[in-house]
Amino acid sequence: MKKSAVVLVLLSIFSYGYTQEIHSPVEILKLLSNSKLRYDIKMLDKPITGPDYSVKLNYSDSYRVVSDSSINTYFYKPNDLATQKFQKAEIYFQAKDYENALIWYKSTLEADSSYFLVMNYIGQVYEINKDHKNAIFWYKKAISKNYIDYMSHWFLADNYKSINDLTHAVDEIVIARILNRNNPRIKKSFDAIFLRAKRDTSDWYFNPQIEISKPSENTINLAMNDKWFGYGMPKALWMYEPGYSESMGATKGQHTILEDRECLISMVIAQTNAKAKIKGIPEFTVLKQAAENKHLDDYIFFEIILPKNPAVAYQLPEKSILEIKDYILDVRNKKK
Repeated sequence: MKKSAVVLVLLSIFSYGYTQEIHSPVEILKLLSNSKLRYDIKMLDKPITGPDYSVKLNYSDSYRVVSDSSINTYFYKPNDLATQKFQKAEIYFQAKDYENALIWYKSTLEADSSYFLVMNYIGQVYEINKDHKNAIFWYKKAISKNYIDYMSHWFLADNYKSINDLTHAVDEIVIARILNRNNPRIKKSFDAIFLRAKRDTSDWYFNPQIEISKPSENTINLAMNDKWFGYGMPKALWMYEPGYSESMGATKGQHTILEDRECLISMVIAQTNAKAKIKGIPEFTVLKQAAENKHLDDYIFFEIILPKNPAVAYQLPEKSILEIKDYILDVRNKKK
């Protein structure tokens, strides 16, 4: 098969379901060459250090309201009476007087029946007493009140693991991780559950080996590793080419998932045409499998968007979260 035919086939596969045209690497190179700007392209001098997202965490004080037309996230503030009762319950809990802690946690719910965090604490009391059936009941109740409560998914997963229900444990810990992408404690539970379920636990962060800068009004410097050639070229266009993002239907100054799609698809096609050796590099191998299995957008959310801005997960419809879960289970961290 000729290279041009390979490009067409890959564009057809990877652009499935997208109405906006995605440019091939050849078309992108032509746009760079015909630009009024000067794009100076060279090889990257040294590897770029991996990103540190350890401070980018979500917290458990958010809840959301979903309607037919919108998803809105708010800070949860219980009423004064519920707050007073909760503080008393906490005193008993810290003293390990779990019987009285449970009484006051439940009394807190009588004052504020939507206080989902209290349901997690009730679940923890039952969990401490090895009553996993009741613990599971209360964690599920918390999820029913607030689906984006990552703590309830996380604790529910650990309880399913305790009763050796690995199927449900796997599902819940993946959802917890999507809802709080960079939390190291969730990752620890994720690894423990996945090891027992005989699943891959390897982890990595998307780390483009490209540097793009604009040293002068009409000059763009683009340095990149050879395997990232197809990614760096369209990224430079999206960043600096006048009118390019608008021509793709994007609002100027706003990031769009279409930018990620085009850069990633271009990179896969360029690697395929160059017969690049990508074995052992998960950013590339997982990307190729994700695109072939119609999980490209799920890859983009989990690997690119959520590490940088984990709060985006709170705005995702439940259907999208479950599709990302399927990407993780079917592509990223498969059964061994």
